[in-house]
Amino acid sequence: MRLVTAEVQGRLIVGAIEGETVIHLAEAARAAGRVVEHMFDTMVALLEAGERALDTARAALDFAARRPEGPWRTPLAAVRLRAPVLTPPKIFALAGNYVEHIREGGGQPPSKDTTVPQVFIKPVTTIVGPGDPVRIPGGICTAVDYEGELGVVIGRRGKNIPVDRALDYVAGYLNFNDISGRSLNITVPRQVTPRTAFFDWLNGKWFDTFGPIGPYLVTRDEVPDPQALTLETRVNGEVRQHASTGDMIFNVAETIAWISQFVTLQPGDIIATGTPSGVGAATGRLLQPGDVVEVEITGLGVLRNPVEA
Repeated sequence: MRLVTAEVQGRLIVGAIEGETVIHLAEAARAAGRVVEHMFDTMVALLEAGERALDTARAALDFAARRPEGPWRTPLAAVRLRAPVLTPPKIFALAGNYVEHIREGGGQPPSKDTTVPQVFIKPVTTIVGPGDPVRIPGGICTAVDYEGELGVVIGRRGKNIPVDRALDYVAGYLNFNDISGRSLNITVPRQVTPRTAFFDWLNGKWFDTFGPIGPYLVTRDEVPDPQALTLETRVNGEVRQHASTGDMIFNVAETIAWISQFVTLQPGDIIATGTPSGVGAATGRLLQPGDVVEVEITGLGVLRNPVEA
């Protein structure tokens, strides 16, 4: 299923895309005689309800497919797609998870046997959806870059998850653009140290609108192997990044297992799994107002966002 959060006549609904139509899952499920309760109030509520909610969603889609007319249908062109998960409980992201991206930044990739996933957290206020603008913050940061990534959405609560069961905890996948502020213009005189450089890098990940996701959440059953997808990032139609998710240093399962040693993963948590080579910082071609950035991963649609001052 391609699950969406959509705005229909000023109202937010959880739906699923069927062709050029959005199916309002709660309405279709009720019409099909299913007990809905609050499972379709938000995407996180759907994920928290687990397999019961997914089975109800599938039944709703089957019902809608047999009835081409009904109030549960809205043309896709008539809705505004929002971020599929509007308020994820946590957003994790990986730094340096593709060898060529490390090299283009001037680093030497470490042996996998002697390193671990480098995970940081982005605030929920970074999240925006398809078509929403990425805003250059202004004086504090004008060097803004794109980073196309595979986003993993957690579907089950878990702690200390073993690698061989980690994919069972995945609800689905989506496009993620880990927008990054490459340098900060701090007016306070500071000593330049590795510590200040690290925190400048980290703070550069935190600006509002720096976490576009979407256009939809594709359920796990439709992505048999998350390491066999093609990722492409385009700026104004020009391909800037093109790679296989199989090039990750730490794959999706290994990353989930690692993170779950430190925190309890919850339904709706998002993990951005790192970006391949081709970022703007490597060539000096950073984002400018008026640009349009697209991230496209096999089967996950196209995430398109304009850039604004």
